Amino acid sequence: MTVAVSAGTEEWVRRVLNAHWPGPPWEECALRPLTVADARPLTHTAGLWNVSGPGARHVLKVQLNPEAVRVDGFAPLKDRIITHCRRRGVPALPLVPTAGGRPGVRADGLVCELSPLSAGTVSTGEPDQVAAVLRTGLDLREALDGLPSAVARELAAVPLPRLVEEEHWPAALDDAERRLLPKAERGTGPWHRAAAEVLRELCAAAPLLRREADGGAARSAARTGVVHGDLHLQHFLLAREPDRVVAVLDFDNLHVGDRLLDLAWLADTVAHACGEDREGARRALAAFLSEGRRRGLIGAGDATRLMPVLMAYSLPVIVDIAKDILDRDILLPQWLDYFALLSPGRRLAVHGLLTGTDRR
Repeated sequence: MTVAVSAGTEEWVRRVLNAHWPGPPWEECALRPLTVADARPLTHTAGLWNVSGPGARHVLKVQLNPEAVRVDGFAPLKDRIITHCRRRGVPALPLVPTAGGRPGVRADGLVCELSPLSAGTVSTGEPDQVAAVLRTGLDLREALDGLPSAVARELAAVPLPRLVEEEHWPAALDDAERRLLPKAERGTGPWHRAAAEVLRELCAAAPLLRREADGGAARSAARTGVVHGDLHLQHFLLAREPDRVVAVLDFDNLHVGDRLLDLAWLADTVAHACGEDREGARRALAAFLSEGRRRGLIGAGDATRLMPVLMAYSLPVIVDIAKDILDRDILLPQWLDYFALLSPGRRLAVHGLLTGTDRR
């Protein structure tokens, strides 16, 4: 996993804005790294700049990791998908076109995109906020299901970038069980303890993953479609009175795959938003299943597949971060946030709540 470098200087950002986006007097705008509720967004591959001033409240996203850059045809396709979702009522942030009418630009080899700044904040776990995230996530899944088949065919030709050393989850899991967990447990520092904790959770969830791989296809047939692929808690920004989602963020992982991945992310996200409130999570997940089935988004057997689909998708990321810590000595504060975000222990508990096998 390549580590992002600094997002560049204010002068560089201002030069990019002046060169490629017409309109506001960028010289009069204040530039500072973006924060949400006084915290930096969870990313290690992009630099995000808050651009605020007279008539201008924007976010400039600079993709710093060359390995994360999609092919040039991806940006207009993403723009079309976002526009479709917005027309269906999903509050996806639009991309501000450049002077040449493009949804983004390469500047000094770095991909840059401009979008409006949302004043929303991440959920604090209040029931009305959790319900708003749930409702918007299902709206998004419905909108993606409604895309023309031609869009899916175009997107299928644009592969996701390879950001981890081992993408095949069984091989990554084998490395975690045989080598990385023992190595983490032999260490004594806080980074070793953090890696050991998440790897123990991963190994505890392994039987569920392997069971699904052996017999899951018989319970529920996979349905492919356009997938957002990253519907975690920080990608839903909310406003209050009434609680509502005002922005769904980061469509950079759009791809064609198992559409249950988005629904699995959403189930995990509503549970994550509930924090330690297990009964709140139980109610939120019951509402997720009820509303998902009512809308025809969740079919027979799907509830059993959701968490295995999500854990198989994210397991290589967890293992690669553990390698950064244990093998490469790359120690970034974001790694702890990623471990919390991708927690296999929470997802194992969510599986129990979704399938009625929870014993607590």
